[in-house]
Amino acid sequence: MKVLYLAIIAVLIIYIVFLHLQLVRKNIFIESTVKKLSGIDKNWRMDEMLKFLDEIKKLSYYNSFFKDKLFEDETLNFILENIGDSQVFIHYTKDEVDARSIITSGFRFADTFYKTALPVSNDRLDLIMKHNNRKYFGNYLIIICISNTVINKWSSELEKTGIRNYSIENILTETPPFRNENSDLVYLLPKQFIKGYINHSTGEIVKNPDFNQEYNPPSFKANIDNLRLNVKMTINGN
Repeated sequence: MKVLYLAIIAVLIIYIVFLHLQLVRKNIFIESTVKKLSGIDKNWRMDEMLKFLDEIKKLSYYNSFFKDKLFEDETLNFILENIGDSQVFIHYTKDEVDARSIITSGFRFADTFYKTALPVSNDRLDLIMKHNNRKYFGNYLIIICISNTVINKWSSELEKTGIRNYSIENILTETPPFRNENSDLVYLLPKQFIKGYINHSTGEIVKNPDFNQEYNPPSFKANIDNLRLNVKMTINGN
């Protein structure tokens, strides 16, 4: 029994080394893997050790990771190439039908843009961590891209209104917001800010033919003007 126990420990060590070498080669770190492996207790019963070894053999988690195509050159470039002159965000969805709908209709969000849209930078490790935490929300990764020129212009105009705690993304809409069943205000970011989407399992890239990160329709100014009017009405009402 002791020999079998040592053999299982040896297999685990070898497998851990194998995983480590794979991660080094791909320059990727998986937090959840380390946490799980670091929890191995030398006092585990034989059946507990065998169960853990069986879970590793299934490789459901690891296989999905190593098959991931997000960090190949083409897909990574599609996400990051506009960073520097634009702000880039990612959003995960399960169904390709929804991904295509976002390309054709725009990105709908409730209350705050940042509930489901994650900012992206040139920090590769930051993108890895965000992807590992969110990829189970769906295989389809929506790329949202808004130029710094547009954001800076309307951020400045928003600041002039004196309104605090109001997100600039709530200004960047062509349709009035509405309330959903939870009484949250729902906004629609124009489709022009949707660069496209990536299937991070296959590496397929679908580009939005209407993508324009510099999109700046008159409705943005109208939204600011309406905010200014609301502020004046509130002041006069008081």
